[in-house]
Amino acid sequence: MKVIIVGASGTIGRKIDIAVSKNHEVVRIGTTSGDIQCDYTNADSVREMFGAVGPFDALVAVVGGDGIFKKFEQLDGADFRYGFDRKFLSQIRLVRLGQASIRDNGSFTLTSGYLSHYPNPASIAIGPLNAAVDTYVQNVARLMPRRIRVNVVSPAPVVEPGRQGLGLVTAEQCARFYVEAVEGTMSGQVLRAWGGLPIPK
Repeated sequence: MKVIIVGASGTIGRKIDIAVSKNHEVVRIGTTSGDIQCDYTNADSVREMFGAVGPFDALVAVVGGDGIFKKFEQLDGADFRYGFDRKFLSQIRLVRLGQASIRDNGSFTLTSGYLSHYPNPASIAIGPLNAAVDTYVQNVARLMPRRIRVNVVSPAPVVEPGRQGLGLVTAEQCARFYVEAVEGTMSGQVLRAWGGLPIPK
């Protein structure tokens, strides 16, 4: 398969690249690095990226720097807009525009995060957007044409090997969930890489 990794140079992206490239062709996308450069927040740049890549079988979006962390009382509309544009709208755009180039039976794998269920006082402008990405995937999966699949991985905080545990995961552990989404058959699933944390009631 030809697999696009948007955010391939990031902490998790590098591990996904290592795992996926063992069996598949990987096209690495970054804002300033990779095989192709793309501003994932800009629709024209995304269209150009898909045009350069051509037909593909899977896309993984694992981009960083996508939210503002401030105390609740310090947040304003611009802080919420920043996260909305990067965490939510940009990933939806990849799915929407990517449908023109993805092959039948292809897959999109997006990224949310555990702050949707485990908030802290500084995460109010990012946690709800993680939940929105999860809900988008669960709702749109049944509407995708040509047996195209869409899933989302929800990582916990990433730590160095040896520090993982309850609520903490390594980048390599996270990467396994993305590989499962790319190579598996599921669709509409939220794959929670939470280091053993349960879903709060």
